[in-house]
Amino acid sequence: MPVFTRKKSILFLTSALVWTQCLPGKSAHAETSIETMEKQIRLLQVQLKELKVQQARRDREVQEARAAAQQARVEAESNPYAVRRAYANGAQGLATPSALATPVYSTPYGQITGMPVGRKSAAAPFHKGQFAIGGVTITLGGFVEMAGIFRTRNETADISSNFGAIPWKNSPNAHMNEYHQSERQSRFAALVQGDLNSRLNVSGYTELDFQGAGSSSNSRQSNSYVLRSRLMYAELQDKPDDWYVAGGQMWSMATMFKHGMGLRDENIPLVIDAQYIPGFTWTRNTGIRAVKGFNHGEYHIGLALENPQSVWGGTTYIPPGATSVTINNPGGQVDNPSTTYSDDVAPDIIVKGTADPSFGHFEALGMMRFLHDRVSYLGHGNSHVVVAGGGGGAMLVPLIKHKLDFQASGLVGNGIGRYGTTNLADATTNRFGTPVALPEAQVLAGLIGHPAKSVDLYAYGGMEDILSGRYFNVGSKAYGYGNPNFVTTGCDTEGSTACSANIQRVIQGTVGMWWRYLQGDYGTLSFGAQYSYTNVAGFRGTGGVPHTDDNMVFLSMRYLPFQ
Repeated sequence: MPVFTRKKSILFLTSALVWTQCLPGKSAHAETSIETMEKQIRLLQVQLKELKVQQARRDREVQEARAAAQQARVEAESNPYAVRRAYANGAQGLATPSALATPVYSTPYGQITGMPVGRKSAAAPFHKGQFAIGGVTITLGGFVEMAGIFRTRNETADISSNFGAIPWKNSPNAHMNEYHQSERQSRFAALVQGDLNSRLNVSGYTELDFQGAGSSSNSRQSNSYVLRSRLMYAELQDKPDDWYVAGGQMWSMATMFKHGMGLRDENIPLVIDAQYIPGFTWTRNTGIRAVKGFNHGEYHIGLALENPQSVWGGTTYIPPGATSVTINNPGGQVDNPSTTYSDDVAPDIIVKGTADPSFGHFEALGMMRFLHDRVSYLGHGNSHVVVAGGGGGAMLVPLIKHKLDFQASGLVGNGIGRYGTTNLADATTNRFGTPVALPEAQVLAGLIGHPAKSVDLYAYGGMEDILSGRYFNVGSKAYGYGNPNFVTTGCDTEGSTACSANIQRVIQGTVGMWWRYLQGDYGTLSFGAQYSYTNVAGFRGTGGVPHTDDNMVFLSMRYLPFQ
């Protein structure tokens, strides 16, 4: 009964009692009625007292709730991410707050590079480094790195090793160690996303670092290395129908994926060395692609047209009567004049299919390339186009779920050197000046372990091999690539100039680890270490098979503010 109703009842009964007591000639029945009314009044007074106690308790609860709300507002202002994680945990049934502190990456590469992870829906709460402008969500990523590099052979290289330029032992650099400290792999990344409608999503992505070098860049005083575009592309995606189209500078579709063929889901080696490891098939170049999924994402097929470049090697022969053989040219206009660019007539064409059954990830790909040159004579000339390419596959199998993965990938064909980390030659020329594609194989295998949430361990072994040379002789002179008449007698003698070796094979084994030793709303602090051994062998020449090698050690400290 409400409080005000009970109060009225008490007043009414009290008035009735007083009135009845004033009546003359009270009977026994009246006395009994009065006693009953007195009992009821006492009972109502007890109930009223209890209601007052309950009301006081409710007042205290309201005051405590107001105080808690005030404290929550203070915490939201001082530590907004913790509140958002708690809200997500309670309201949306997501993972625990500690798990939500770090975005969940499909590929471990994202954890060591701070790759941005976008919102899964417009209703999802923001996480670190994420904000909205109108209907567009922007997610920041990247890391700041201080790295140390030690090599037993002097390559005069920064954080990116040049496996194809490890000096032969006739060079003084082969007998000199090399040590550098570098911040140039530090990276800025941003992902911009927006929904066009209930089905279509559009996004743009960029990664920038400082591994470019301008004419004034040096390590003497100011280290003025220039900003470099790693990735820069846009994507139109239809998630319900499982397809996307993308264009810009991306990882090549020949690169292995972790799952399906989604952008930012590439399976990049976890090494510190920014040139990765021999046997890893990749490029980052401009292209356009279309990918379609089937059977709820279990299968994907894609087609890509990618920017061509050809790597030429060996000794070029100019046919009798010809004035020149043009295979490439120094950069002009805004290209780099200190390097060469091949003369190409069509994009590289890549077709890939992937399957993701419950027991792993599997890929198969085919590639077609077009090698182009021109032999010029006085007053006329002939252009030549030779079709090259190859095929390959990859697999990623969890040996122990969430703890240990095995991966293997390979590519074999003619004229595919450009897609290997070492950038071995794609082609040479024959006695008529026509391009000749070199047969090559690339293979990589690895084990990736996660003994704890904050620790990644890895071991990789890779190889790139030009399977056989393409050469010829004219008189006493040797031409082509891998000619056994090339002079290699001095390749193992310091100071000798008698070394005209062509690389045949590059092999590397590497081990390393990453430890994310501090994680919180301020970001993540991680430490990485890597050791690698690289062996390089040349084609046999008149002095035998030249060899060289390099032991490398890398240390890295990274701060990932948005992870």
